[in-house]
Amino acid sequence: MLGDLRISIGNPAGRPTAVVCRPVAKEKAPKKFLSGVWRNGVEYDSVVTLTDAKIEVKVDAAKKTYVVEAAIPLAALGLKPAAGLTLSGDFGAIFGDPAGKDTVLRSHWNNQATGIVADEVAELQLEPKNWGRIIFE
Repeated sequence: MLGDLRISIGNPAGRPTAVVCRPVAKEKAPKKFLSGVWRNGVEYDSVVTLTDAKIEVKVDAAKKTYVVEAAIPLAALGLKPAAGLTLSGDFGAIFGDPAGKDTVLRSHWNNQATGIVADEVAELQLEPKNWGRIIFE
């Protein structure tokens, strides 16, 4: 649906980066993700890097923890916050194995249907039925 999106934050080329993926978009920058499991893959009308995002990652290797702080300009998402604005969405993290080669855990704020961890393309599917409400006050 127009307006649905996924923001993914990762560390390609050793630099924290935010990418916004929209399954339906007015401005097209299409990308198709393929895997051996999903026959037709997952397609997005638009996949673009959010160049205005400010992301800081703090890693504590000794404690095996990290904190990611991200400031994403709402205008880059097409959002105009106002008191009473209600959206649906979810927040989550994907954790890899010790070698950083494969996903072993998905943890989300609202979506509890996170059992798929062996097919990153399947994980790209948006699941609005599992989203929670986000209310601006």
